[in-house]
Amino acid sequence: MRFRKFLTILLLAMAATFIACESSTEPEDEQPDTGTVTGTINFDGTWPANGDVQISIYGDLNAPYVPTGPPEQASDPIASGSGTYDFTFEGLAKSTYSAIYVSWRDPANPAGTKLLGMYWTTSDSSGINGITGLPVQPPTEVTIDDNTLEVTGLTITADLDLAQ
Repeated sequence: MRFRKFLTILLLAMAATFIACESSTEPEDEQPDTGTVTGTINFDGTWPANGDVQISIYGDLNAPYVPTGPPEQASDPIASGSGTYDFTFEGLAKSTYSAIYVSWRDPANPAGTKLLGMYWTTSDSSGINGITGLPVQPPTEVTIDDNTLEVTGLTITADLDLAQ
């Protein structure tokens, strides 16, 4: 009887050790929580004499395709005279982004921003109406999710003459 009790305790201890060894304390490979968007801006026209040109990514837009608040991210001012500019937005939350705009801010009117270009399906045009200053059609959305954490190769044409 004693031997049977001893054997039962030994078997239970061995089973507990086996189970403990089976469970891993290593973290499982988790999907990153953020994503990246990269691309190139091709500039047409004459650089404005003053003010800042930059690229921004927006989550929400209001009709007719105007941002409703600050961008999710914005670049530093882009150097005047550039013919092209490679951009990267990193650390973007998984979401659908409504627009990527290239814009110019007039130093005499910091509240007023003019759109110079946007990411849309026709990348050989800025997509901005020169008279109204608004997009001619909705910008192309960009989605970061578990299946697409990196959106690369976007091409945007920006018309610098729209800053005048």
